[in-house]
Amino acid sequence: MLTIADHSISSSRARSADSDHRALTSGEILFREGEPRTHIYRVEKGAVCLFKHRPDGTRDVIEFAFPGDLVGLGYVDHHLSGAQATMDTMLTCTPRAIAEPEPITAPVAVNGLSAAIEREVAFLNEAQRRATIAKPLGRIAALFVTLSRCNAYEGRDPSVLTDSVSCGLVAGYLNMSVDDLSHWLSELASRGLVEPCDRGLRLKNLHELESLAEAAD
Repeated sequence: MLTIADHSISSSRARSADSDHRALTSGEILFREGEPRTHIYRVEKGAVCLFKHRPDGTRDVIEFAFPGDLVGLGYVDHHLSGAQATMDTMLTCTPRAIAEPEPITAPVAVNGLSAAIEREVAFLNEAQRRATIAKPLGRIAALFVTLSRCNAYEGRDPSVLTDSVSCGLVAGYLNMSVDDLSHWLSELASRGLVEPCDRGLRLKNLHELESLAEAAD
């Protein structure tokens, strides 16, 4: 995927309360990821970039919409990507409640809707995958942070969990199998958060472990 850096956005808009057109200046946001999907937009002039945010703040470009293309299609009630004008752009805006009861038959619109639905399914599957990963990782991280704080309170090294905390014991705390725990420990190690040491397990990044624990909550 291509990436583009974020930048400040102009908020000027040429649209009255009863207008069906909207003008965007170059760099202006049409909608943001997570916002309610209220309208379907047809690009009349200019171009719109659809993108997804990465955790590091950059963006993955999904596609560009040019004159004649529709933006905002799909069935999920919120936008799963953002949209931003890449130049001065004019759009025709149709409220979703008006547009969607009518069957979409134009080939370009049908193809656009199919592509939008495929993206929605892919985005939702990825979100589900991340949530599935985050939950056990968050539970393990929460336990490790708790044990680390106990170590600090009792005058031991907070970054080391000793062999006295066996995999079987930890698995029992977390109500998961030893095999599952080993899998998730490997995942934490691949992220650089833990590593084996001669005394047991070293916690390499307590701050990130705390963030994982908070996200699970």
